[in-house]
Amino acid sequence: MRSFEKFDYTLRPAKNVERKMICEAFARLSGIAPLAEYQYVGFGAIAFADFVLIHQRLGISDMVSIERAGREAQRRVTFNKPYSCIRTKWGTATEILPTLPWTKRAMVWLDYDEQLNSSALADISTVVASLRSGSGIIVTVDVKDRVKRGSDMAQLRMKALRRRVGEDRIPVGTTGTGLAGWGLAAVCRDIIYNQVAETLANRNAPLPKKEAVRYSQRFNFHYADKAPMLTVGGYFANAEDRKRVPPSDFKDLDFIRGGKGHYLIEVPVLTRREAAYLNKLLPGSAPSVRHPKWLPGRDRKNYGKVYRHYPTYLEAEL
Repeated sequence: MRSFEKFDYTLRPAKNVERKMICEAFARLSGIAPLAEYQYVGFGAIAFADFVLIHQRLGISDMVSIERAGREAQRRVTFNKPYSCIRTKWGTATEILPTLPWTKRAMVWLDYDEQLNSSALADISTVVASLRSGSGIIVTVDVKDRVKRGSDMAQLRMKALRRRVGEDRIPVGTTGTGLAGWGLAAVCRDIIYNQVAETLANRNAPLPKKEAVRYSQRFNFHYADKAPMLTVGGYFANAEDRKRVPPSDFKDLDFIRGGKGHYLIEVPVLTRREAAYLNKLLPGSAPSVRHPKWLPGRDRKNYGKVYRHYPTYLEAEL
């Protein structure tokens, strides 16, 4: 059973907030080239939630959805495609990514519903080796601790990680004990970053310095609507494009993370009336909303962090 058959991705609040934050950040790439000239590549499933948001907010119309669906699921995916500008490529990311032309600048979201593995790392290398300067990449993976409780949990965690990504990709100093909780997310972030760096080093080796492309990480999100998830990503730029959009252009966005430190997305459960009251106090008191005292302080603080991206769900008769 695929994940879209278990979860309604349009109703996952932290994921909803994450999409909006990513769109807000990647809008800054318009300093390099008009966003309408970009291509978006992702995994649409049946909801196409990221496709809808990116088309509406960034104006990108050249869109490719990679789907590994069977025949019956293909009909369902095709039926739910929200715009005619979305082209569906049937197969796995590993099969499809090398066949794309990559002539345009692109934003690519490798939004896996599984844990990080060698196949995903190969996909990341394909994208990093192919993207034009000015392009962006996002990678999402499941980081839930799936080792069953027992006396050798630390050992089993390490064994599972080795099986998925290979011994040579595990950062020096990683321990099974350190993989507990959000520890797996931190290690996966490092593995992905190292994969990007290695691929870029090989790509840049034969190039003049001014043509070499550098990676600037902008996202390191942790969130848990159901399972704990990690999303990391950033953009690639040569010397000329870094002058147009330097990393400092993102410093006003408080969710930007350029290194190992993560941004935890926690979306409080509030009534519409509570949210409306807090809005009257914002943005002046963000992110430490102090009133009303009877509302849990953690909820007030978390709302102050995400209020501009806070999802609103309403029932409607259509």
